[in-house]
Amino acid sequence: MADRKDRNIQWYPGHMARSTRQIKEQLSRVDLLVEVADARVPLSSRNPLLTELSLNKEHLLLLSHADLADPSVTEEWLNFYNQKEKMRALALCLNSAADLIRLRKELDKYHQPILERAQGRGRQARPLRILVGGVPNTGKSTLINALIGKRSAPVESRPGVTRSIRWLRVGTELELLDSPGLLEPKISSDHAAFALAATGAIKDDILPLEDLAFRLFSEIFRHYPADLLKRYDLDSDDVADDEDSVSLYEMYLEAARHKGCILSGGRIDTERFARMLLADFRSGKIARISLERPK
Repeated sequence: MADRKDRNIQWYPGHMARSTRQIKEQLSRVDLLVEVADARVPLSSRNPLLTELSLNKEHLLLLSHADLADPSVTEEWLNFYNQKEKMRALALCLNSAADLIRLRKELDKYHQPILERAQGRGRQARPLRILVGGVPNTGKSTLINALIGKRSAPVESRPGVTRSIRWLRVGTELELLDSPGLLEPKISSDHAAFALAATGAIKDDILPLEDLAFRLFSEIFRHYPADLLKRYDLDSDDVADDEDSVSLYEMYLEAARHKGCILSGGRIDTERFARMLLADFRSGKIARISLERPK
C-alpha cells in the first residue's frame, strides 16, 4: 500500500486578505457578529479572527448543518459553548422554517436595546446591523437568503463563491454585512485541515482526495462502525480483528469493490470511491456524523 501520510493543506486566496481589511473598516457600524460554523466540526470551522473582531461586539454562534451532525454530540457542543465558554450558541438547519423562526426571535433580543434607546430619545429606530461571517461553505449565503426571503447571495456547495463584502437590507429590522468565507492564513493543525477538507470548506481540486477519503473512512469507522458497514455493504467478515492502517485500507478497498468502483482488469477505482465517500458523508447518506467532540 502506498504511503498514506497526511499532506499539508493550505488555502488562502487573495480575496480573503482583502475582505478581512474591508470588514475591519466596517466594524464600527456593526452591532452583532453572527458566526456560522459547521455542527460536524464546531472547533475547526471557527476562525479566531472572528473572535478577535467580536471582542467589543455581541457574538452569536450558529452551528449550521445540524441535520447532518450527530445530535447527541451537537448537544454536547451547545453545552460547551453556552455554559463553559459563556457564548450564545444555537444549532440549526438553515433550510428549516422552524429553525429560521427560532433564529429571528433570537435576533430580536439583540435588537430590543436599540429599539428601546431610540424610543427613549424620541427617534426612529434603526435596523440591527449584523456581520455574518464564517469559514467557506458553512452556509453563510444560505442563511442570508433565508433571512431576506429571496435569493440575494450566491449559494453553491463549493467554497469561495462570495468574493467581496456588501451590506444587504432586510425590511426595517436588519442590515446584514455579507462577507466571503474566511480561513486563517495558516490552518492551525493537521486535524483542522482534515476537518475543513472533509466538510468541503477547502476546494476539492487542490486536495489529495484519496488520502483525505481514507482518513475520513478511518474516522467514521472509529466512531460509527455499524453505519459505515451498512452503507458500503460490508459485514463482520470484512472487518479485521485489529485496526491498523493496512487492515483498514483493505476494508476501504472492499467497500469500493462492493460499490462497483472497479476498473478494467479488476483493479479498484480508488479515485471514484474517494469522491463517492466524500459525497456520501457531506450529504448525510452514511449517517448523522460529527468529526469533533468537546472532550
